[in-house]
Amino acid sequence: MDSKFEVFYFPIRGRAEFVRLVLAAAKANWENKNVTDWSKEKFSTEGLLYKQVPMLIEHKSSGKELRLVQTDLVTDCPCKNALLDSYFEGLYEFINGVLKEVFSNRGKENYDEILKEFLKSDFVKNNISYQEAILASNGSNGHYMDDKLTYVDIIAYCFVDSYLNFPNLKGLFTKETTPNLLKVYETVGQNPDIAAYIKSDKRPAN
Repeated sequence: MDSKFEVFYFPIRGRAEFVRLVLAAAKANWENKNVTDWSKEKFSTEGLLYKQVPMLIEHKSSGKELRLVQTDLVTDCPCKNALLDSYFEGLYEFINGVLKEVFSNRGKENYDEILKEFLKSDFVKNNISYQEAILASNGSNGHYMDDKLTYVDIIAYCFVDSYLNFPNLKGLFTKETTPNLLKVYETVGQNPDIAAYIKSDKRPAN
């Protein structure tokens, strides 16, 4: 790749961590660009869609377009890629549901109890069942598609990494209930480029 990228976001992992992990796995040339004054940058940043971050800024040196297929994080088959997109949509719905529960109830006196009940909810049980079934159908090999690393694997890794040891959600991921998701977490974590990023100064502390 001859492009250089900037990940424009707050100096935390948050939703930008998905982007950072994909860039790391793609061996891209990238840096963090931290928000310094959001009240101003929200309106002054050119191209900021819906006035929201994260935003990926590409600096081209040759005018070439960077597409995901060039990162080798999808397949060569359009049908399989469409299936990957559907996996992503379902996984991201699960992620957003967890995020909503965690942050919308923060500060409430019964916060711990709310999250404990959430862990028992049909939403959690059903979404875990969906993800585990998809991964089992691919051979429980630590990947969502065939035996190669894809962007959906990386999204799943980031999800598990964010909440595996989250104090109020202990039990969301266990060897008994989510063995296949944990296998993806283990497999992606062994990728040399991902592992190097995790240990680097580029990664925000939290």
